[in-house]
Amino acid sequence: MSNEMNCGVFVPELDETYYVTDDILALFDRIESMSLLKTQRVLLKGPHGAGKTEMAMQFAARTKKSMLIMDCANLKEPRDWFGYKTIENGQIIWHESQFDKVVSSGNHVILLDEVNRVHPTILNTLIPLLDGRGFTYLEEKGSCITVGEGTVFFSTMNEGGVYTGTSSCDVAVRERLGQRIVEVSYLPKEKEIDVLVARTGIDEKAADSLVDIANQIRLKSTGIGSSFSEGFSTRQLLACAEDFVVGGPSTLTFTMTNLFSADGGTNSERASVLQLIQGKFGVVAPPVRKSKEPVKRAKTKLAAALSKISATFAESTIATDAAEK
Repeated sequence: MSNEMNCGVFVPELDETYYVTDDILALFDRIESMSLLKTQRVLLKGPHGAGKTEMAMQFAARTKKSMLIMDCANLKEPRDWFGYKTIENGQIIWHESQFDKVVSSGNHVILLDEVNRVHPTILNTLIPLLDGRGFTYLEEKGSCITVGEGTVFFSTMNEGGVYTGTSSCDVAVRERLGQRIVEVSYLPKEKEIDVLVARTGIDEKAADSLVDIANQIRLKSTGIGSSFSEGFSTRQLLACAEDFVVGGPSTLTFTMTNLFSADGGTNSERASVLQLIQGKFGVVAPPVRKSKEPVKRAKTKLAAALSKISATFAESTIATDAAEK
């Protein structure tokens, strides 16, 4: 993420570890070229933690567009979109929202993240901005809000009964959120392994085992007679890999096993996950706190090595200066 951020507006950094298929790259190119003609809208759907938000960010990174992410779960009333009035020194002052500024200025990527967590009556206020009109009159402001040229809207949503606090979108709203709908799914096994290795430093064999476990859970979490109530996201796999690098298989107790219900004892989801883990890593011993002494010794050695390098460089510089004189 770019270090320069102005009230939530930023240019994301390109992440070479984020896997993008050729058809999605072609879609990115179409969106970018067509945004010069009219506002573009893309709806991203799919399981949680599969990379929907990242996909929108990587579009912004590749096109070098500034981006605003609206965390829709935080929006409770229309003023959260557009702004609000206050009275200061006897005068009515309109406080323009960052959303209004970005929408009006154009040439931005705006992500409506988890858009179906907004109450429908609040979401409906966006309809005029997202349809062919591209503007709406705001009585409180006393003027129109108009979508600027080059604006690209992305929306993400998680759908289903397991996602509490969400609302269903009717057809009219859904069509305005996305003239294109992208189904974001979990990565192919080889690519998911590559992501774990690149982002966490986990060895490839362990990454392969973790992805195998996740894929078995995913397979058994869909369809009639499914064994698991939910799948296992790439986002959570990354958390598993990060801890695994530091503490080994015992860390999976907290990053994988305990995510599932223990109801049912030996027939529970948790017991089933534990069996999958033991099938890959054997009987997992309880986590043991490791001494920090090896880390301290390593830091001391590193500091000494750096000091020696610095001293050698200084001596070399002095010798060079003397020779030149």
